[in-house]
Amino acid sequence: MRGRTIAKLFSKSPFGPTQAHLKKALECAQELRPLFEAALASDTERQEAVTARINELEHETDLLKNEIRDTLPRSLFLPVDRRDLLELIHMQDSIADSTQEVAGLLALKQLHIPDDLKPLVMELIEEILVTCDMASAIGSEMDELAETSFGGPEAQRVLAMINQLDDVETKSDVIGVQLSKALFAREDEMKATDVMLWYNIFFTAGQVANYAERMGNRLRLLIAHV
Repeated sequence: MRGRTIAKLFSKSPFGPTQAHLKKALECAQELRPLFEAALASDTERQEAVTARINELEHETDLLKNEIRDTLPRSLFLPVDRRDLLELIHMQDSIADSTQEVAGLLALKQLHIPDDLKPLVMELIEEILVTCDMASAIGSEMDELAETSFGGPEAQRVLAMINQLDDVETKSDVIGVQLSKALFAREDEMKATDVMLWYNIFFTAGQVANYAERMGNRLRLLIAHV
């Protein structure tokens, strides 16, 4: 009976579900591209459809998060601290939350932005999605990390990937600052409320990349604590 209990604990490893949760959160973030394409083109119908998809994916991400929290083993057989793993899941969940918040801000009113700023807006979004792609690559290594108890050559390889993630996220920060400066430079020809709303939208979009980076850094802590 005791052997069955231990086997059952091992069979409920949280790392597979944690990977699935990250995948769903990043799937939500990928909708930023069509969302901004629609918003910049003033395509209200498409923007509403993408927003509905984002809300659906964010809800699915929440369901996975709650399932992991409800079933996460409290035994001593986890190779990492349970609280650290829960914090990792929180970072992942915030990727989808921030994406949903961006969609909500864009839906507040019909927004316009000077045409010459639109390429820089899409450059920001593309760089954010590059960060998300890097986070996805790191997350795909989680089961391998678990098999090696978050140590050895695999851990060192993942740490190198996390360092790359930090560098990529910095690029999105730089573009975000450039875009904000360009936006405020045009405030005389735009409504003040639109300028501030766009600024909040760009900041919140940047948070998607920030949380992807924090997910990587939280994984770094998991490795360091082993």
